[in-house]
Amino acid sequence: MIKLFIIEDHHIIVSGLKNIFRCKNDRIKIIGSEQDITLSIEKIHYLLPEIIILDLWIKDSDPRNNIRVLKQEFPYIPIVILTCETSPLWQRIMFSEGAMAYLNKGDSKEIIKSTIIHVSEGKTIIPKQFQLDFGYDRALGRATTLSAMEREILKEYCSGFSLKEIALKKGKSVSTLERMLQKIRRKYHARNHAELIKLLFIQKEI
Repeated sequence: MIKLFIIEDHHIIVSGLKNIFRCKNDRIKIIGSEQDITLSIEKIHYLLPEIIILDLWIKDSDPRNNIRVLKQEFPYIPIVILTCETSPLWQRIMFSEGAMAYLNKGDSKEIIKSTIIHVSEGKTIIPKQFQLDFGYDRALGRATTLSAMEREILKEYCSGFSLKEIALKKGKSVSTLERMLQKIRRKYHARNHAELIKLLFIQKEI
């Protein structure tokens, strides 16, 4: 029996999960739930679930801080993200913070059940498209997609140098650097330069 604890601030989602799993047939049991991270920690210490199911967006809290707090309190309990958020940016952030899987609330019972079983076996379930988009390296546990030149130019850009100044230093045209940044943005699914830089800092790529 795989014991789950759910951190979710929408009762209908918790009820839905309780309804789709049957202990006898699925060998999955929801042993507790809570809407708040702090209250969840108290219950998890008492109930000792095998997997924590965490909603990405908990009211009045930061997703990154939530998973960090849980990982610090329960380093040996795997965390599965369950959310409506489909942004590759958030998928990447959650995997970098130690999530073992990233599920969408619209996924079928079969997908959710299969993912829970695999995670209970110690496996990290990374969506195929995520791996293709980011060149995810399982050995390192993170994506490694920047070339040495790209990393160097981005570090200069983060240090406050303009593209014109960087172009002069590197002997390249501004349009070449702009095309390079656009290419990296597409690779990381970032909407603008600011979002790209934020993501790269989170991932410790620069």
